[in-house]
Amino acid sequence: MKLRGIDATVTLQSSLGQLAPHKNEQVQNAKRHAIDWWSLVAIAPAIIILLGFLFLFFYGVFQSLTDLKFGRPLVRFIGLTNYEAAIKTQDFWNSVRATTAYACSAVLAEAFFGLALAKLFASGVFLARLMRPVILLPLVLPPMSVALMWTTMMDPQNGILNYLLSLVGIGRFAWISDVGTAMFSLVFIDIWTYTPFFALIIFAGLQGINEEIREAARVNGAKGWATFLHIELPLIAPYILIAAVFRLIESLNQFDIIFGTTQGGPGDSTSVLSVRAYITAFQNLAFGRGAALMVVNWLIALLGTAAMVKLWRLVRQRVS
Repeated sequence: MKLRGIDATVTLQSSLGQLAPHKNEQVQNAKRHAIDWWSLVAIAPAIIILLGFLFLFFYGVFQSLTDLKFGRPLVRFIGLTNYEAAIKTQDFWNSVRATTAYACSAVLAEAFFGLALAKLFASGVFLARLMRPVILLPLVLPPMSVALMWTTMMDPQNGILNYLLSLVGIGRFAWISDVGTAMFSLVFIDIWTYTPFFALIIFAGLQGINEEIREAARVNGAKGWATFLHIELPLIAPYILIAAVFRLIESLNQFDIIFGTTQGGPGDSTSVLSVRAYITAFQNLAFGRGAALMVVNWLIALLGTAAMVKLWRLVRQRVS
């Protein structure tokens, strides 16, 4: 009888021992599938803001497919009519050319000068240490303030830039007042404002290069320029491209600097798509056509950014 009781006890304990892991697994699975309400509360504001932006974007796309205009009580869905009307006008293609010319010129020049400044900062000379805190000042200024400041300095009659040029024997320069120089002047302002962004990103890339790599290149007889071209430049190329991606997006959508200085003029020499869309929507009160121009601007920015990101991935793979 005792043996049977012992056997029953052992059997019961073994059964309970087998059930315990299953119970623990069920508890762990329940915890794993439980909703983390605190995490949801933490990310809820970000989700709401994202949904708000998406709603505004798709509502703008919808507006571009209508004949929405100020004072018109009935809004009709007209499909791609606004896009067809825009494509058939010469003003639209002038704006596309101005947008791409402004963005590409600004980004290329800023990458070049940003690389030069970053290399100067990495050299550790006394001048570089003085310039590091000062060079970031343009980035903290509001773009509209930058536009007003440079408009005053570029005044053909009383601007300080022409006064400085006169000191070295150069005659008056038209700057933003002439069709032939307005776009150059705007690119110049953009370079002054956003080159520090490139310099900061590229400088971080230079600081991340292992000093042993440079030392190995010197041991093998590589001079300063050879080390930079064949060692440093390939390693910081992903940093240059990622900075170019952000600046290309902003340059293709630039509005404040251009509208604050030239408002798209003289004529339509600097009438980029963002400025033309603003004038069409808020001055001519044709909101549907203005929305269509902004959608086209967004598509150009999307294609340009996608190409830059693909190039960045290829360079990144080669470096790694």
